[in-house]
Amino acid sequence: MDNAVNVELTFYSETYESPVHSYTLPEGQLIYTALPAEAIAKCKQERDRAPVLILAENKLAGFFVLDAGEAVKEYTESSGALLIRSYSIHPDYQGTGVGKKSLKLLPSFIIHHFPTKNKVVLGVNHKNTAAQRLYKRCGFIDTDRHIFGSQGKQFVYQMNIKKA
Repeated sequence: MDNAVNVELTFYSETYESPVHSYTLPEGQLIYTALPAEAIAKCKQERDRAPVLILAENKLAGFFVLDAGEAVKEYTESSGALLIRSYSIHPDYQGTGVGKKSLKLLPSFIIHHFPTKNKVVLGVNHKNTAAQRLYKRCGFIDTDRHIFGSQGKQFVYQMNIKKA
């Protein structure tokens, strides 16, 4: 996918309900993340979670959740942090640059929609080297902290959000 492809981040709306429910991932990736439909159901129960769609040319290309709830404290002591959960790129868009573009858009999205936040954190499984490379290429740094999830050890990465 060339650089001319328009990628944008937007909050989930029911307009995208059909593509969200048909969104699938390979089994080898599902051990590391939740499908968007599952994550959105949880967002409806926990109001501190905001589901975000990654659109490429207005088509659903990826998904993640920004969580401002208590779970953030497991990753950082900063009260100004958001936690990324359930990040994924649809298989049709993997390897096309959409993931990188989406993460490069993240700081401005957070500044616009979460002006009191100055950091984003996430946990990435120690075996998920493709995701680790992507996060690092997009400005995340390894904090040298570890947490343990359902699939074992996770590295805690963070990105500082700089206001203009």
